[in-house]
Amino acid sequence: NPSYFFLVPNVGFILYAISGGNMPPFIIPETLYEEGHSDWLQTNDVIVSAAAKSGTTWMLFCSHQIRVKGNDEKYPFKDIMYNTPWMELATKPGDTWGERHLLWNTTILPDGTPLKDEWDHPDYPFRVFKSHQTPDTFENFIGDKKNKKKNVKFLAMARNGLDQVASAAPFFDNHSDEFRKLWGGFPPADGGSGPKRAKVASERLQQMLPGNIFGAWHFDYVNKWWEVKDEENVLLLHFSDAKKDLPGTVSQLADFYGVKLSKEEKNKIVDKCGFEYMKKNTHLFNYKVPLNPNLKGTVMKNGSMTRKGTIGDGKIIFTEEEKATWIEAEEKEFGDDPEKLNWIRNGRL
Repeated sequence: NPSYFFLVPNVGFILYAISGGNMPPFIIPETLYEEGHSDWLQTNDVIVSAAAKSGTTWMLFCSHQIRVKGNDEKYPFKDIMYNTPWMELATKPGDTWGERHLLWNTTILPDGTPLKDEWDHPDYPFRVFKSHQTPDTFENFIGDKKNKKKNVKFLAMARNGLDQVASAAPFFDNHSDEFRKLWGGFPPADGGSGPKRAKVASERLQQMLPGNIFGAWHFDYVNKWWEVKDEENVLLLHFSDAKKDLPGTVSQLADFYGVKLSKEEKNKIVDKCGFEYMKKNTHLFNYKVPLNPNLKGTVMKNGSMTRKGTIGDGKIIFTEEEKATWIEAEEKEFGDDPEKLNWIRNGRL
């Protein structure tokens, strides 16, 4: 059983990968969306499938606020994994989608309430789920093969590539030690959140170039979502546009989700989706693991998912040579479509 490799401290994940195990080992999306396995999805479900380190947690929280019209008193947001869960996340080595699906529907929280009421409340006009996948994973729900009976909606978001790499530098470091131990040392604590950040950022930039280990995080993601951006059940946004015009973004999301907001409701949502509010409430975004009560901690360290949320970090942290390398890759991957190239670099605003 390859999952036994995770019992080896610090390097178990390497043995697992060498044995042919998928990486990252805790993300297992395939079967969830395939024919015969996707019955758990319902009409009007929303899948927030932003690129890694490109505003996923932010958009999940905003989507929840829109569906409850900012009414946290009646529908409190408790944690990303409670209210807008990541169904692809394995909660312990060796678990299966069948086991997780059952637990999502039957788990009772420590306060005695059903977990299902947090993510599948009967009052919600739609449910919200997290992903980072590209449209080929969702081919049964987008485009020609789309299941017409289930109008699942997809919110995609990308950001300037150098900013994405800069944000990815401290990411591995910011996972909790408890979660890392569960997965045999993955992701490794590489010092990217401390004084080694520039060194780790340089390594991450190389890793995220096309064809390399994390090349799919940016280049594949942008190319594949750009192809389907005009589908009626897809909304593709740019991180910097949302930062520059949050009220406009909230209106865009509400329209896409079919939610009518009063001026007062919209203002409340804009306030809650702002960086200041989220920064004051970091405990909501640490990714608890409700299906695995043996894991006492959270996936992320407190505050790591509301770190900076800025635009332009990539211009500061990388050398001129590194920036030139990235620009060359952008032109090779996106240069056949000037609109796409300009969009990914700058957004529309």
